[in-house]
Amino acid sequence: MAEYRHIPVFLASDDNYAPFAATMMYSVLEHTDAFIDFYVLDGGISDESKILIAASLAAFEHKSLTYFDMSAYGLGRFPNVKHYSLNAFSRYFIPELAQQLEKIIYLDVDIIVKGDIAELYDEDMGGYPIAAVLEDFYAGNWTMLKEKIYPQYNGGDRYFNTGVLLLDIPQLIAGNYTDKMIKLTVELSDKLNCPDQDVFNILFENNFKVLDYRYNFMPGHWQMLQEKHPEIKTIAPFAIHYTAGKPWRGSCEMKEEFDRVLRETYFATLVKDKFQGEQKNISYSVRLFVFIPLSKIAVKRNKIYVKLFGVLPFYKITQKHGKAKHYLFGILPWLVIKDKN
Repeated sequence: MAEYRHIPVFLASDDNYAPFAATMMYSVLEHTDAFIDFYVLDGGISDESKILIAASLAAFEHKSLTYFDMSAYGLGRFPNVKHYSLNAFSRYFIPELAQQLEKIIYLDVDIIVKGDIAELYDEDMGGYPIAAVLEDFYAGNWTMLKEKIYPQYNGGDRYFNTGVLLLDIPQLIAGNYTDKMIKLTVELSDKLNCPDQDVFNILFENNFKVLDYRYNFMPGHWQMLQEKHPEIKTIAPFAIHYTAGKPWRGSCEMKEEFDRVLRETYFATLVKDKFQGEQKNISYSVRLFVFIPLSKIAVKRNKIYVKLFGVLPFYKITQKHGKAKHYLFGILPWLVIKDKN
């Protein structure tokens, strides 16, 4: 086999995300000639899934695959926040796991790479410990960080997304960043919004190299990006990051590119079946809410009283015969569709 330069790429996955880890790695390999050393921060990937991952990537000889069992790293000390997996905190330990390396790429598994990963790896980091793409078009995350989580934060709209990172390992080790991230996460455990991403932004506030948006293009936020930067007319994505809608769950922007790569793996049928199963497991509940009477008609002593809401009389007529009461209720059907998954 020919000799190649080696590019280390780290990713984090549990068994649920194994199909997408395979899909992301496949997309890297199909666009890159350099030898890719994949390092998987393993949050519980089954042996069966590892076999399918290996089979999915078998056509490419220019790769290696190493799994780091993260069960011994105390991820349970970190907070469960919204939909985020505890395995996301595995990134904190990359400096320890990559001590022999100078520089590494980290990629989230909900990403499809469309360019030669060597181009990203060769980006000049300008002496900074990390490089990342700004998320300045979405004010919610940095305002939440400043106003409710960490008032000392002064990064403003230079808040960055951690789905694509370049990491200078010697600088991270020298700065003892793993311990700092662990400590800060535990301190802020009941406040974090985007858990590990918030922590990265606090610790590397204004101390990172800004990468071009195309290296971490989020199609679901394209309109927001254009509103923030009207000078940007088009972007040719280097990496598509599905942050605002997952392509395996339904329709979303640029879904076709994800589907194309997924079909090249041994997970395509499994993902399809699981998605169809999720569709079948959607619960439909119909609830009937009965409110106070819209009107009340009372026939008493040859008079008919019509009372608004059953309380306020607003009309009456005289009737010669009969006594009766009739209630008209306001009935509102409300269809609630809830995805159990």
